[in-house]
Amino acid sequence: MAKAIGSPGALSHLPATLCLSIAVTLRKGGGGVEAPAERALAASPRHTFADLAIAIDEAFGRWELGHRRAFTLADGTRVGETTDARPGARRMVDYRRARLHQLQGGERFTYAFLHSGEQWLHDCVLIGSIDPDDVLGDRPGHPVCFASEAGVPRSPA
Repeated sequence: MAKAIGSPGALSHLPATLCLSIAVTLRKGGGGVEAPAERALAASPRHTFADLAIAIDEAFGRWELGHRRAFTLADGTRVGETTDARPGARRMVDYRRARLHQLQGGERFTYAFLHSGEQWLHDCVLIGSIDPDDVLGDRPGHPVCFASEAGVPRSPA
């Protein structure tokens, strides 16, 4: 059974001064992935999944952002663009409204960026929380990448 989107997860009790720390690994890319590319992102529990999607795309060097994107949470809930009104289309929770506070510590989920028939798949895990003043020197107004390993993968153009 899917969790109610919008209901706070275990991390909703975080003080407003802390950010979530989310590890993101590119697992599969359009032309293949030579070596896994990893990023660490900081995000407020109040940020939306749409905010996180844009931050992931920017962290992996994607600047053409007008493409489809979706998250699949650990319980199977799909969060993304809700523009598909075809009969029988899978129901998707609007990622512009669903907030990150619903995630549980240690929760694993996936993110897909779809471009011209290519699918870029990312494994994500909510590692815990960080103090953005200590790690970033400030509190970000949107999710940001604060650490990376491996290069920037070839971005679909």
